[in-house]
Amino acid sequence: MASPTLELAKREIDESLKLSTSCMFLIGFSLKTPADPSTALRIKIVFVATIIGVSLHALSELAFLCVTIANSPRVEYVAPLLHTVGYGILSICKISALFSKRNVFARLLNDLRTIWPVYTNEETQNIKSRSLRALRIAHLSYFALNESGVLFYIITPVVLYLFNVLRGQEYHIRTVWRSWYPFDIYSSILLHTVIYIFEIFSGQSCVWAMICSDLLFSGMASHIVLILEVLQKRLQLLGCAVKSDTENYQDIVDCVKLHQKLIRYCNDLEDAFSFVNLINIFLSSVNICCVVFVIVLLEPLMAMSNKLFFAASVIQIGVICWYGENIIHANANVAQAAYDSKWYNLNPKCRRSLAFLIQRSQKPIAFTAMKFTNISLVTYSAILTRSYSYFALLYTMYSEN
Repeated sequence: MASPTLELAKREIDESLKLSTSCMFLIGFSLKTPADPSTALRIKIVFVATIIGVSLHALSELAFLCVTIANSPRVEYVAPLLHTVGYGILSICKISALFSKRNVFARLLNDLRTIWPVYTNEETQNIKSRSLRALRIAHLSYFALNESGVLFYIITPVVLYLFNVLRGQEYHIRTVWRSWYPFDIYSSILLHTVIYIFEIFSGQSCVWAMICSDLLFSGMASHIVLILEVLQKRLQLLGCAVKSDTENYQDIVDCVKLHQKLIRYCNDLEDAFSFVNLINIFLSSVNICCVVFVIVLLEPLMAMSNKLFFAASVIQIGVICWYGENIIHANANVAQAAYDSKWYNLNPKCRRSLAFLIQRSQKPIAFTAMKFTNISLVTYSAILTRSYSYFALLYTMYSEN
């Protein structure tokens, strides 16, 4: 039977990741064992449907892109297709990462409960409350932005149809996405309706996959930063209270063990998301530059949908880089917190142990993109700069045409 401390830690962690867990449920994925066989069967059916829908969606968009390049390889025809294709590919990568690393994520959540700050002093409790509140606001904002973006894409064909009907013009409802199908989808109303529903489902599944993966990553990263900040406060209090040498040494040992657990936790999380982060960094520049190109030059009717896509793309990669930057600084601040303690009141044995902790904290821990680069705000700046360079290239090609 779990202790009350672990139960409380589990509730607080589950509450902080509630939005991510809800989106996982919508795509038929769960890090927990289903309660009964019927629930397990239902989850598997939804997950298989999601995999099929997202895969067909990405392949049909990729096929349409290839057909367009073969028939009309002009920048104004190709560029509007790249960002949605990139989003679909990224969604598939994130679903694959969630599925292949399911046991890793479940273990990380269990490990997190053992080091979660539960019964703490007022100052530490304020740190935890502030961190959880900021994480909740960030998750809600990210969810709302992505959901509003896909909603605008879905309703745009219907709005255009109603607009033209009210003007007395004949107009057929188009598809949500620019996809290629090996048959004429307008041959019957039933077939057109089925395709329209399929595109709504597949597009929405892509967004849910993106949201649950990003919120899981950002939530776990935020919790690492939170516990590192708690560790900093514990280190700053060393030597302040009147304690025996044994008690002071035990406090330092506890801090060292906690720091080692956080390093392992961060490394495991980095390994789970490393490949996805590499694809994310590579595709983000292309997605941002192409959607900006479309907004500025090509499609005013889709402006709201594309603007929301642009905002979601910028924030999505920005959130990952933000938490990557926080990890780097939080770990570096552990060394500073140890130095700011009353270490001169401790005996030589305690000072040596504290020196080892400082030395280890000066070695950076960071999320990477398959070890090619650290995920930080410097990376974010490079992505935006590269996006602008790509946009300038597209603009030059478009102007020449």
